[in-house]
Amino acid sequence: MVDALHAAHRAVRPGGTVIDLRPDSVHQPRIFQGRVERGSLQETALAEGDSAASDRAIARLVAEGLLKPVRTGHFWYSLRFADRAGLDRWLETSRRLRGYAPGARARIEPGAGIIVRRALTYGIYERRPL
Repeated sequence: MVDALHAAHRAVRPGGTVIDLRPDSVHQPRIFQGRVERGSLQETALAEGDSAASDRAIARLVAEGLLKPVRTGHFWYSLRFADRAGLDRWLETSRRLRGYAPGARARIEPGAGIIVRRALTYGIYERRPL
């Protein structure tokens, strides 16, 4: 990860912008039907480890003086599914999500549309000269 960030640093001109955008492991995905929250989804240990490694890699480049933080935060986006079966099929293919939080699947009403709200975390950094 640090090697990739060093390569990105070299590719951006001094004063240029580097954006770190990735799934947010702090804010767990939430399941909604209409305006009613039904529960959440859980991440895999691998996803949580990847997020921690990414955080350390960025912090290292900031500590080395290669990147200057400009702004950080998170935002939510929505994924829509026709029903629980559609959400289940999507979860089977996910490498980041391992499934439902305890009790969440049982609270989803059959036949109703589902919205999963997921968060992305971002960091905007200014490339510092070497």
